[in-house]
Amino acid sequence: MQGVITGWDILAHPVSTIRCFGWRIFFKAIGPWQHRPFLSLLGDAGLLGTTASNVSTILERCIGLELRAKRIYAALAKAFSDEGLVGPFFAGLAEQEQYHADLLQLCRVVAARSGWTASLFNPWQDYLPRLEQQMDATEAAVYRIDSIDAALQLVIQVESSEINQFFRSALEATDSALVRKLRPFQEAMEAHMSYIVERLPELSPKLMVASRELRARFPRVWSS
Repeated sequence: MQGVITGWDILAHPVSTIRCFGWRIFFKAIGPWQHRPFLSLLGDAGLLGTTASNVSTILERCIGLELRAKRIYAALAKAFSDEGLVGPFFAGLAEQEQYHADLLQLCRVVAARSGWTASLFNPWQDYLPRLEQQMDATEAAVYRIDSIDAALQLVIQVESSEINQFFRSALEATDSALVRKLRPFQEAMEAHMSYIVERLPELSPKLMVASRELRARFPRVWSS
């Protein structure tokens, strides 16, 4: 899967990994026999347990947003599975949203061990309840969508919301060199938005302008 954290990613940043998780996790992650996701290794080490902190609560809510988006796209993938390339497009989006949730889960673990720069995320906190309500309403309404154009317009609606800003702000606020340097964290949003703005016009040429407008909303993605 695109963006998966591999042993090579960990090996590229040994000092940051060791400082955050210790030698034992580092050696397990880079072992040539190791083909499991890095998040799974942390789970086996007992590092994914819920922590009672404001940071943990914030990140859990951000994870929830990504999982809502995943459910929306998975429902659309199922609904349009017989419509050529449309079904696989939504299935790809659902997979990407799950990976974003996994990255944020890793951020939650890292933040608990390395710290959290609250000032980088605080400006967005007031928007969380509103965005959660919007995503709840969108998820409830997705089963009433009966056309490809309406489904693709929903992608623009979701991706034009603050969900992507929350994701990026959460990464930036996690006070760890591991998150700042590790390739999957840095490439996740670019890969996601590039996939959307390139595929939307292919699936519906009338969305060319909307796709360009969506790209313009995230200039930092392509300039980073």
